[in-house]
Amino acid sequence: MRFTRTLITAALLCAVTAALAAASPGSSSSGAVVKVGSTGLGRALVNAQGKTLYMWAHDRGRASTCYGDCAKYWPAVLTTGRPIAAAGVNAALLGTTKRSDGGLQVSYNGHPLYTFAGDASPGQTTGEGLTGFGGRWDPVSANGYPIQAPPLVASIISPAAGANAGIGGLFSVNVKLAALNSNSNGLLSGYTPAFNDPNAPTFHPGPNAAAPGLVVLLSTTPTVAGTPLQGPNTNLAGVFQINDVTSSNGITNTINSWIVTKAGFFGKAQQATLTVYAVKGTAPAVVDGSEKPVSNVVREKFTIAA
Repeated sequence: MRFTRTLITAALLCAVTAALAAASPGSSSSGAVVKVGSTGLGRALVNAQGKTLYMWAHDRGRASTCYGDCAKYWPAVLTTGRPIAAAGVNAALLGTTKRSDGGLQVSYNGHPLYTFAGDASPGQTTGEGLTGFGGRWDPVSANGYPIQAPPLVASIISPAAGANAGIGGLFSVNVKLAALNSNSNGLLSGYTPAFNDPNAPTFHPGPNAAAPGLVVLLSTTPTVAGTPLQGPNTNLAGVFQINDVTSSNGITNTINSWIVTKAGFFGKAQQATLTVYAVKGTAPAVVDGSEKPVSNVVREKFTIAA
């Protein structure tokens, strides 16, 4: 009987101990979740709700220096227990740092982590590159380093993804380059408004004198012996007829247009991939993979209905 009582008492003690451990602030079950998710700048650290996590260059050491008004815009990622590394996160880089108010802030690779009040939905990166409160803010990669947006943003206006272009034998390609901020305007300083006459000697595959750093590739471009056409790696920026440069709120933008008057030149109706990006200086006539883009690289699939 005494032996049975001892067993019951021991079992109750184990149950109580387990319950206390589960409720303890130091337990992993109450820790903040950090995972890798999709953001406007690719794969980056996000919280359980998918909001982008940032590091701050002003934090020279492992302790946070963001308090007061700074913390209102950049809330610290807090935890009441050991943070949890979800898929894609290196658990060895995940840690904590004590805040001056006693709170426990999540850190990664020694950097205190924050969210940004301006990010309204999961995956947004509107805080990237901001320098408020004395240091640059950047999303964090899975290896613990800042992810910085390229200085130029490339986009494809038309044809739209999945479009059936070239019906009737004619379609247009319209692309845009935009400076990320005023500091990036210099990368577009050599771009000028111009009409590239198809009968002029400047009209040929290769770089475009009015948009020197623009690279435009089409997967269906053929190789034609004795001509600049050297297959899908041929830069077609030089056959864009219209080059426009605008400025809005101090930010430079360029729009470049190519009216394809002979869709059948690219062969029978087929799927094509359009690739657009920019390089510093003058772009090559044929890309070889050694180029260093100063913009994002945009790829879009559509159908040429030749």
